[in-house]
Amino acid sequence: MPRSVAAKLIRLMMRRWGLLALSIASVVIYANTVSVGPIILRWAIDAGVSAGDYTAAITPALTLLAVVAAGGVAWYVTRYATAELAQGVAHDLRVAAFEAIHSQSMEFFDKHPSGQLISRITNDTDRLARALSWQVRNLVNISMTAGMSLYYMFTMSPRLSAVIAVAMAVMAAVNIRYVLLIRPLYQRIRHQLGVLASVVSSNLAGIKTVKSLGIEELEIQRFSRENEAFANLSLKAAKVRAVYGNASHAVLGLSLASVLYFGGQGVIAGSLSIGELTAFVTYLTLLMWPMRALGFMISSVQRALAAAERVFEIIESAPKVRDEPGAIDLKNVRGEVAYEGVWFSYVEGKPVLKGVDLRVGAGEKVMITGPPGSGKSTLLKLLLRFYDPDRGRITIDGIDIRRIKLESLRKHVAMVHQEPFIFSGTVRENIALGNPGASMEEIVAAAKAAKIHDFIMTLPKGYDTVIGERGVTLSGGQRQRIAIARALVKNPRVLLLDDPVSNLDAETEAALVRDLRDILRGRTAIIVSQRPSLAALADRVVVMEDGVIVEEGTHEELLAARGRYWRIIREAVGGKG
Repeated sequence: MPRSVAAKLIRLMMRRWGLLALSIASVVIYANTVSVGPIILRWAIDAGVSAGDYTAAITPALTLLAVVAAGGVAWYVTRYATAELAQGVAHDLRVAAFEAIHSQSMEFFDKHPSGQLISRITNDTDRLARALSWQVRNLVNISMTAGMSLYYMFTMSPRLSAVIAVAMAVMAAVNIRYVLLIRPLYQRIRHQLGVLASVVSSNLAGIKTVKSLGIEELEIQRFSRENEAFANLSLKAAKVRAVYGNASHAVLGLSLASVLYFGGQGVIAGSLSIGELTAFVTYLTLLMWPMRALGFMISSVQRALAAAERVFEIIESAPKVRDEPGAIDLKNVRGEVAYEGVWFSYVEGKPVLKGVDLRVGAGEKVMITGPPGSGKSTLLKLLLRFYDPDRGRITIDGIDIRRIKLESLRKHVAMVHQEPFIFSGTVRENIALGNPGASMEEIVAAAKAAKIHDFIMTLPKGYDTVIGERGVTLSGGQRQRIAIARALVKNPRVLLLDDPVSNLDAETEAALVRDLRDILRGRTAIIVSQRPSLAALADRVVVMEDGVIVEEGTHEELLAARGRYWRIIREAVGGKG
């Protein structure tokens, strides 16, 4: 058990120190009621049954009844308190992990598939909660019960107690060996489960593509490979559990035989009473299940700790892109954007941008075009600080964006993606995502500017109409306009459009381009697209190829030059012109 993980969990539990104290106190009371039971049984047998005085057994019987009742109350309090404590810790971990994920830069998501992250926030925290509420409680109970039981046994017969102590020492050695073998296996199992969840998640997200390409069989084979790897690891763990489970059973069987043999000799010799032998056998049977289950409990705790490590890995992963010390808020934004000698690589050694220099004046509309992979969309991602440049800098109004608070930067710079994500919820909620504090008047104003207000008013509940997950009940143009309204409700000075018409039919595209003239008025705009229709919105066109700017000028100038831009437009209109 890694000390760091255990220490972190203890700190989380100490936030609810009252529940922790109540849990420990009630476990101690319960363990006392259990361990004192055989002593009361010895009293009843020796003072009443063996002496032939049945009335002498009444008091022990009533005492045992009271002890059992007290134990029942203590166990109820223990279970409830530990469950509340465990759920509280799991709640804190989920919130912390979710917050940590949202603070990460895009590089983090490039390395961690969504299925893995979902598995950590849900499955791993749930496993930890179950272990804290059940197995940890049982481990404490077993430890307390075993300690007090051994104390009572030594007061009755040190010789028989020594037999049981040796058995427990052997069991402890077996369980330590078991932990050393099972923990790395469980870490691999939890990782492979995350891989499996990631495969399923990505497949379901792209099910349309899978079916359209007819690659169902390939995807099934990929899932089968990962599933088989998970099954093999689980079988290895099951084999280890089976081997060490049998070992504990053998140790306990020998212990019981030894107690009966040596205890029987003591009764015959008169050094041990029948009540004491009965108490010893009761103690052994009392300890038998915990000793056999100890390995299972430890393995369960180990799995929970492995899960906790995965969650803490997310929580403690420092975002590569974050506010620098002394970061400032943007004020009185004009909207002048400059890229100065910007180099950037998603993969080290493979630059996507190679020393890009580009200046966009305040209120200017610039269209960036070029073949796929030329670095167009990367320029937009860098301006929003999804990533930071490897070299060079990007400025707004002459201020390096790394000196600007992320929240302030993204308040004044908004982006409309090629495939806008529409959340399950109402139209109003989806638009207000851009500015959660927006009033209804501001939401309606943004919708009107995006030319989607009239459509919204035809819906059954207007702005309170619930949209299906991912906006499946909306057309492509309607989703795009809601995304634009979401951006406009922030009233950004700089608006980024990442190929906003690529997935629209010709009629919808023409209508959106026409309306974008009004939407972009008075704003700085950077438009990434290969569609000729958007060139009419631009004051200037920039052509990129292989991470560098190769042409720059107005739409008319570049067409007249009959260079790369001319060829792009020619291909876009089907080779005409």
